[in-house]
Amino acid sequence: MDNQTIKKKLHHTKYKANYKRYILNTIEEWECECKPTTDEEKIKHIFDCRFYKEYYYGNIALRYGKQKAMSMWLSGLALDLPYYYDEIIQLAKDMGSIDSNAPEKVIDRVLENYWEFMANIILSMEVTK
Repeated sequence: MDNQTIKKKLHHTKYKANYKRYILNTIEEWECECKPTTDEEKIKHIFDCRFYKEYYYGNIALRYGKQKAMSMWLSGLALDLPYYYDEIIQLAKDMGSIDSNAPEKVIDRVLENYWEFMANIILSMEVTK
């Protein structure tokens, strides 16, 4: 065993909060004219300035549902999220959603469900009226 500390998986409430923080930190002020700086403004930016204008039109959401539409939008690299396999796995380890020494079966599941998972995290941030 090397000198690296093995990180254990966190409780889902903790690692989901880590992902939310990570996603919001990827939203830069220069991305649009509204210059989002607060978390609330960044969330509004994701939905109102981007997702609903770029992808949630016509029959996409009706055909696939909002969750799948968000997943498809994200998989088109709409936000600055990791997309290489190694980066996705490193993010999962850093966020605490898997152990640092996770078996291949777990890694495969993370890769297979990555965009759906990220869509779920983002949709959980939306403020409904």
